[in-house]
Amino acid sequence: MLYFNHIIVRFAILILLSLFSSSSQSQQLANSLTSLEQMPVNERQVICPEFSRDTIIAKLNNKIKDGNALFVHIFVPLCDNDNQGIIPTSKSLGDGLNLKTNLYWGAGYGIKTHFKRKKDWKLVFQQYDTDSNILEKVVFYKTFSNTAKVYLIADGYRGDRMEECLNDYLNSLAGIKKDSLSINNEQIGIQSNADLLIFNGHNGLMDVDVDLVYNKDGVFRDAAVISCVSYEYFTDYLKCLKSYPLVTSVSFLPPEAYVAEGIINSWALMKTNEQIRLAAGDAMYHVHKRNQKAMRAMFKTGW
Repeated sequence: MLYFNHIIVRFAILILLSLFSSSSQSQQLANSLTSLEQMPVNERQVICPEFSRDTIIAKLNNKIKDGNALFVHIFVPLCDNDNQGIIPTSKSLGDGLNLKTNLYWGAGYGIKTHFKRKKDWKLVFQQYDTDSNILEKVVFYKTFSNTAKVYLIADGYRGDRMEECLNDYLNSLAGIKKDSLSINNEQIGIQSNADLLIFNGHNGLMDVDVDLVYNKDGVFRDAAVISCVSYEYFTDYLKCLKSYPLVTSVSFLPPEAYVAEGIINSWALMKTNEQIRLAAGDAMYHVHKRNQKAMRAMFKTGW
């Protein structure tokens, strides 16, 4: 569904308010704005514009040139047989409270396990029970051949906290939820202070109604959503968040860590949008050894 920018809606209503002298008529129009903002997302009929990635690319190039680190923040709702609308997997893989065995975190292709076994990524920070929703936070570091320095922050959310994970992801893209970590005397940007924000897990928008969030700080950011058919579900949110859909999916897929790695590696080397999309598909191909063209076709970049 398409969404109108809330600023345009507000501006239009303010103009209409000025045309009516009656206080009762003015109040009715003001109430209509409130009703729109309180209306469930799937009932709104507003539009946010598409935009290019040029501003984001320029910012990333400048950070690399100046020797400043790039920050990637991955939001991972742990796989949960009982609380997510998924085809149930084994008890251990689908235990949304078990960091060690969870399919999306501690299993072979889970985010933490996968990056921890990569020799080019160094684990520099680890914290359990960050808050009531996040069971573990980890930070990895890597230097790339183009001199890009990248910190990868990953949060493992309780499997029964999908809505909280989605809200944190969207509010971080919106410039609302900002924070940083101090690691080795360096400030590591997380949430809205990250340059690339990735959601990796079951497509929670299939199960949960999440309010539409609008960008609050005017900053354009890169976003990737490694979930089943995420393009269909997330794109309209991303438009209003000023977040570019660097990689989304157009089919069902396993949201496993090698896809995120393929995206991050190409992104840090400042590859083109299309090359980054292909890298996601190639990562899938290298693991599953099936039709490469079909693996690449699972992903989309841009609008």
